[in-house]
Amino acid sequence: MLDYRIINAQERDIEILSSIKLVTMIDDDMDKVLTYNDKDKIRKTVLKDIKKTYMDYKLLFIDGKVVGAYYVMPYENGYMIDEIFLFKEYRNKGLGTNILDKLKKEYPILYVWVYKNNTKAIEFFQKRGFISIKNGRTIIMKYDNVYETIKEKLNDIKLGYRDKEGNKYLGYRRNFKNEFYLQNPKQLLESKIGTCFDQVELEREIATKLGVDYRTYYMVYPDDEYDISHTFLIYKDSRKYYWVENAWLEYKGLHIYDSKDALLNDVVKKFVNTIEDGELKKVKLYVYDKPRYGINYVRFIANCVNGKSVRYK
Repeated sequence: MLDYRIINAQERDIEILSSIKLVTMIDDDMDKVLTYNDKDKIRKTVLKDIKKTYMDYKLLFIDGKVVGAYYVMPYENGYMIDEIFLFKEYRNKGLGTNILDKLKKEYPILYVWVYKNNTKAIEFFQKRGFISIKNGRTIIMKYDNVYETIKEKLNDIKLGYRDKEGNKYLGYRRNFKNEFYLQNPKQLLESKIGTCFDQVELEREIATKLGVDYRTYYMVYPDDEYDISHTFLIYKDSRKYYWVENAWLEYKGLHIYDSKDALLNDVVKKFVNTIEDGELKKVKLYVYDKPRYGINYVRFIANCVNGKSVRYK
């Protein structure tokens, strides 16, 4: 890793900052189609903007030489990386990743914009926890600290359960309902095995600590032949709703929606599709509060169905 210093930009740096901004503003495709007058207008606009914002830029120095710069500005409910630039000879040396890691710690809600044809940049940010939330000629990507934390904590949790004696079972045995008890998050992390009921409680703990707006849901298909159920957690920001899944392996990961209704409707439809000849109208959906740890199956279900019944389409 290169040894570098971060220094606040000064008025004397306006010219180099303008040059850096122009490189990121005018990509290869634009450079081919823009006229000289168009480019000149962009240059003048960039210079005007830099004169107003240069004091918010950070310059990167190695051995007294400028090797790059970055600029973070307020954006919606968080901050946007409006500029993160390294001169060519200093790329692919871990410097960009190191800077990005610092920014993720400093700004838990962090966005970045990328041109849609800049596939290398998109891949770079995706590998570091950013997800696309708005597509167009430019793509808005968001670092989701909630999902990244949940994914890291639940990464090696297997689907199954642990009984009160500490015996662990992969999957579900016939007498699961008689043996199950709800683990607390610490026990789940120690046992490395848990049902969706257990896993949601760890997700709840993480979401609570991070201060996000979240809800936990219980859905069940109750009839004589089937008694299938699942719990899941969703959270939101100012733009989107997110369903995070770990126990339902087919849909493990993060799923993004424009509204809560769209999210719940999709989850319920996916759920009923797992049931042969399943009928959507039979699915019951509840939003439920934190249960008491250590309770058995019957008491856990009672806690869920005592929550608020939720309508879906």
